[in-house]
Amino acid sequence: MKNLYCILLLFLTYISYANDGVYLTHGGVIYPTKETKIALEKEILSFKVSPEGIASVTIQFTFNNPENISRKLLIGFQAPTAVGDVSNEMKNRNQISNFIILQNEKILPYEIKKTECENCELKNVNEIDFVETEVGVFVYLFEITFKPGMNEIQHSYEFPYSSNVAINEFYNYILTTGSKWAGGKIKDLTITIDMGKNSYFYVNDIFDKNTEWSIIGTGKVTQDKFDYIDNDFCKMIRILNGYLQIKCYQFEPKKNIEFGIVNKLSFITYPIHHEKIKEGKIVSLGKMQLDGNYSKNELRLMRNTIYAQYGYVFNTPDLKEYFSQFGWYIPNPNLKMEDIQLEQFEKDFIEKIISKENQ
Repeated sequence: MKNLYCILLLFLTYISYANDGVYLTHGGVIYPTKETKIALEKEILSFKVSPEGIASVTIQFTFNNPENISRKLLIGFQAPTAVGDVSNEMKNRNQISNFIILQNEKILPYEIKKTECENCELKNVNEIDFVETEVGVFVYLFEITFKPGMNEIQHSYEFPYSSNVAINEFYNYILTTGSKWAGGKIKDLTITIDMGKNSYFYVNDIFDKNTEWSIIGTGKVTQDKFDYIDNDFCKMIRILNGYLQIKCYQFEPKKNIEFGIVNKLSFITYPIHHEKIKEGKIVSLGKMQLDGNYSKNELRLMRNTIYAQYGYVFNTPDLKEYFSQFGWYIPNPNLKMEDIQLEQFEKDFIEKIISKENQ
């Protein structure tokens, strides 16, 4: 199963990793480097994803300059190009928008450079044309003066979701640059992920066992998980209202974080429920297309899956038992059928199912 997804990820993929690193100038050539004195004391990283699939990112950094003098550093915010089945035009289009860096309540100026790789020299934008088969990097360059002691930096930007044939939407962030500051660790890290109401999404678990996973609001970190690329297991998160919060301390980032939605239409998804779907024990809505030969019972289960995803409590024992096996199912005894506000595509699909059931 894992190998299948590794192959699938080669196609239709748009990557939007991004984060900050320290740069130095060597004879007029700018390269990233490792900072040996200034440490990353605290990082609060927040993602809020819109229904249209735009991630708004806000980051609050606290850096500690242990020296008695101020130090000015050249910082580079890296944003790799889209990869996969994309045109040259898309390859040269920066996916980041509304980029703002704030220090002492002042917006800092920046300039954008291009480079062929994360550790290559930086060049002017018009000096490089990225092509379809290569991965390039856009770099926002700005200077920050770190006074002695603690320094607060605020950062924000937006970027669209990425996708591939296995995952409908996914979002990335480079955490590994946190290891390039003094000490090689993020001493206090908080990550919040808000995917909206009534959501079911995955997060790759790159954290140690002492990490705190909690829901701020109503929902749960389910027992569902699936094996993803690079031996990362992904946890499945169920949110009714609110968001996920991840907290860890003395974190040495060795991998980057990814989260996303496997299937926007159905909580019953192949990576998590692959074996049961394969054996015919459960029925997935898939792409909400009735392109197979379904039994009357399968059609009934598909139709009621839509209501189950809203938390509807069923009266019949077989439906209660069927949906109780899913980690995403949170029955709401106060929810009435007439209170459920279906999306138009859900209404259309239910009508198709009812038509099939009546045949």
